[in-house]
Amino acid sequence: MRKTDRFTPVITTVVYYGEKPWDGATALHGMLDIPEEMRPYVNDYKMILVEARENSLAFSNGNNIDSFNLLEILLGRDLSRNEAREKAIQYSEEHGTDKAVVMTIAGATNSKIDYNAFAKGDGRMCTLFEEIAMENEKKGKAEGKAEGIIETGLDVGLSEQDILERLQDKMGIPLQKAQEYFMKFGKQMV
Repeated sequence: MRKTDRFTPVITTVVYYGEKPWDGATALHGMLDIPEEMRPYVNDYKMILVEARENSLAFSNGNNIDSFNLLEILLGRDLSRNEAREKAIQYSEEHGTDKAVVMTIAGATNSKIDYNAFAKGDGRMCTLFEEIAMENEKKGKAEGKAEGIIETGLDVGLSEQDILERLQDKMGIPLQKAQEYFMKFGKQMV
């Protein structure tokens, strides 16, 4: 490397689509187990966190604006499911939201959508946002049920393996999903 050579900077940005506020680290030090005496020697790379459900970003691209505005409407906690659906429909109709944006929102919210029906333009916008809202509600109920099973299992002294088996049996989910729930809720309760 020569003295005049320059690197291109790397900026780490995380776009978080979760319904709950971000509670993870926003810098490398928060993700590592660093002995205190070594901390000054380890660079603490920070990331830019963008919470899709709540942000103050300024975009010039209309699709980006629509994407984040719809995510904020659909993932926010200040409206009921029906109110969020109605507001999203109204927003999309007023702004002529592009199909690609709506499909991105469906993907980000993990919604199962009939893309072909939407593409035909047969008034599926209402149904689309209804499906997104219902998927979010189902996900919330499933997480609540999983959290209850884990909490009860820990309260009565069950092993992690027994709790994982109960999650699979009671919720009809694969082991991997049960492990995800246990990682999310079991560690909070211990």
